[in-house]
Formats: sequence, structure tokens, C-alpha cells
Amino acid sequence: MMIDDQQRATQRVWLVYALFIGATIAGFLYCFILGQFNGDFFPQPVFVPVWTLFIVLVLSIMPHLFAFRLAGIFEKIKARSVYQAGNTSLLMLLLISSLSHIAVTILYGVGIMDREVYTAPATVMPFIQVLNRVDPFYVGVFFILATPKRLSTDLLAVVLMMAIGFLRAGLGVFNYIVIAMAVKYSVELLSMFRRSPWIAIAAATGLPLVISPLYELRNQLRGHSQFDLDMSEVLFGRFIGRLSSYSNVAFIEQNSQSFDWGARSLEPLFYVKQMLQPILGSGIAPVMTPEKLLIAGTQSYEGYSSFMTGVPGNFIMAWSLSPGVAIVNLLLMIGMVCGILWLSRYLHGGAAGAFGLSMLVYPLTSGVASEFSLLLINSVILLLFSVVFGRRIATGTSGDG
Repeated sequence: MMIDDQQRATQRVWLVYALFIGATIAGFLYCFILGQFNGDFFPQPVFVPVWTLFIVLVLSIMPHLFAFRLAGIFEKIKARSVYQAGNTSLLMLLLISSLSHIAVTILYGVGIMDREVYTAPATVMPFIQVLNRVDPFYVGVFFILATPKRLSTDLLAVVLMMAIGFLRAGLGVFNYIVIAMAVKYSVELLSMFRRSPWIAIAAATGLPLVISPLYELRNQLRGHSQFDLDMSEVLFGRFIGRLSSYSNVAFIEQNSQSFDWGARSLEPLFYVKQMLQPILGSGIAPVMTPEKLLIAGTQSYEGYSSFMTGVPGNFIMAWSLSPGVAIVNLLLMIGMVCGILWLSRYLHGGAAGAFGLSMLVYPLTSGVASEFSLLLINSVILLLFSVVFGRRIATGTSGDG
């Protein structure tokens, strides 16, 4: 029996999850072999025993395995109808969204990393608040996944996403681009690497040569001092460490008493408020979050940045506050994951059905409630867009979709 496009698209996402799980395993090996953390806490020493490092490894991988397994279950519950947006309407969505975000970033500093909250005229604020609900990177990824394989249009999306990323002084845009392109062209990439394995070796060898200048550029954009690191420290100490929350979770466990005490400053509804922030705005944001506690515990904190605690680290801090709060937060996260995967079942065209699962890898790594809810909101927006500006396709299957 032939597998439809939606199923093929979902199966391609394993490449992305393998990359992030591989980064988590690399983080474990880095901490174990070198005795120091990578990522945000590079190069602080590791004191916890190896069995603790291994437990943290299992806990850090579990959210990704859970989401991937859940997606497989939902995949078997096929929707009666799916919706495919037209290529022209998708192009208009990409251009309007990207150019609008570029404009407000240049004019008012919206979304720039490590900066104070932007200010804008009262007449413009409602437009910016509505615009902020539509994430330009999610739109770019959806455009790449939902449109036919055509390098010119894919490159247009990539260029627009990179422009927004650089204007906002962040490198996270490259994660979105790599995820989208890996999912869309997974068959071609695997075939190329099988035929010419030297390409994979050359790419891995040249990776530090690309990453190092990018980090220097990011530091310049943010006004930070430059770090004098060699190539291996940039690749394994910084870059791979940032693809995983492993070191951060291990750091929380190593300093468990300190973070257990610090977690008492959290509000019982901190996770709920974070979850509602993309909907109701920054006014509802909690004063203190696990991410802020993590960075405040190691350096002077000015309120403009934070470190990701990962799903396990977020749960650990919530448990220190109250086991009941931790369980409620976990159930809310599972509910949002289910909602994102459920909505993706109705997206059709190219690899569009893989949008939810492929984008979940990011919040599953960071553990931030607002990232889950923002992805859920954008999944709703993109589905509504596909319904209004696309066509309905009956699958001819029985199910409860």
C-alpha cells in the first residue's frame, strides 16, 4: 500500500530529532569525558557522578521520544479532510509577514535579542501586538514545507528569515532553516550522502569555519565582548551545547539545593502565565521564571535574556515549588503538544503535515511554556489560513477527524 504525502513527511522528521538527540548525547559525553559543561555554562566544572549525568541524559531525551511516539499514534488517526493552501496565497503570506516584521524591527526594535522591551507610537502598538502573534519563522518554515520543491522559492524564504534573524541579533533562525530544509529534502540528502559520503565528512569538517564567524557576528550585534576560543571549543563547547538543554539540566541538578531554594520565588501560576503570554501580551508575564533563575544564579541579570532549563529542568524547579504545580504544568505541556500534533493532521501539501512535529523540537528542547503556546497559536493560524485560502481535500477514510 502506498504511503501518502502526509505520512512520508512525518517520517522525514526523524532526521531532525536524531540531530537534536545526538546533540544531547554529545553533551553527556562532553561533560563525562572532559569534566566540564558545554553550552550556556561552558567551561564550568562538573562535580556530579556519572550515574547522575546518565539520568539527566535519559530525562533530556524523553520529551523528544514522547512527542515522536505521540505523532506516530496521531498519524494512524487519519483526518476525513485535509486543507492545502495555494502557492500564490502562501507566497503572499510569506512576503506580508516577513516584510512587516522587518519593518517593525528596523523602526521600533521589535524582537531584538538582549534588549529592553520596544517602544512604539500608540497608533502602531495594536498592529505590532497582532503581528507578534504570527511568528515569521513559523511562517517561513511552513512556506518551505508546504510548497513544491523549487530552489528559487525556498531560497526566498531562507533569505527573508535570515534577514529577520540578523536584524534581531539571533542565530536561532538557522535552526529553523536547517529543520525545514532537512524535512523537505530528506530523501535527496540521504541519497546524496550514501552516494558521496565524503560530502558529509567535508560538511562536518567545515562546520567550525562557518560557526565561529557567526558567533562573532552575533556578539557584535548584541554588543557583547568576543570570546577567544579554538575551533573545537566553538563547535562542541558552544554550538552543540546550544542545540540541547542537557548541560543546563545537569547544572540544575549539580546545584539542586540552590535552585530548590530559588524556586520558592516562583509564582504557582508562572507556567500558566507564560503559556498565556503570546495571547494576552507581556503584561501577564510572570516576574520570575525558571529560565531567569537559571541565568540569575550565575551572573548579573538585567532582565533581557535567559537560559533554557529544558523540560526536565522546568519540571524540577516546579516540583521544588510544589509537586501539584509540577504535575499541572506537565499536563498543560502535554495538552499543547497534543493540540499541535492534532492540528498538523489537517495540513496538506508537500511536507506540510510535518510542520507541528518538526517545530516541536524547539520548545521540547527549551521547555519554555510560551514557545509551546506560540507554536499552538501559529498552528491554528496556519490551519485557518489553509481553510480560507486553500482547498479542502477529502481523504476518503473513516476516522474521527
